[in-house]
Amino acid sequence: MSEKNKEGVGRKFFLPILFIIGIFLVLSLVKIDVIVVRDYFDKDVKRIDYLKKKEMFGIVYTHSVQRTETSEWYEARDNMLILMEERYHSQGAGLPVNLIYKFKIDDDGGFVLYDMNEPFENVIYRTGAVRANHKYVIGKKEIPFTDFSKPREALEFSTENISILNYALRRCQIER
Repeated sequence: MSEKNKEGVGRKFFLPILFIIGIFLVLSLVKIDVIVVRDYFDKDVKRIDYLKKKEMFGIVYTHSVQRTETSEWYEARDNMLILMEERYHSQGAGLPVNLIYKFKIDDDGGFVLYDMNEPFENVIYRTGAVRANHKYVIGKKEIPFTDFSKPREALEFSTENISILNYALRRCQIER
């Protein structure tokens, strides 16, 4: 092969290789907030989901005493979960009575505690086995806990700020 052809081959692949390196660099440097759901005891990752800035995710379930829908809504900020709202549809045992947070009645007659801004490193929920019907709500998706865990399994929800590349790799690993 002549020197001219060797140079041509090198030039031919230079820009595509540079482009691929650039893509990997961007994917490695740009960070996003994710919600990580793990088994509380063995730390096995069950789900990892992207959460947009200022977007909330919720845990929705049937209250064990009142048997009405109850939900808790969180934001991710500075590697912390921030409890922003609690919503419930009745008053009684096991439901909030102290109004230390802002309070309103929503359009369907439910109660909302809001602007709570209570930080947590993680929150733990146990997958309901009888009537709780826990659901994880993120974006426009409502995912029953039983889609990714067993009844009575303890799940730890936390947040991490990771690169897009790390997120993609971890998603692929979970989906196997």
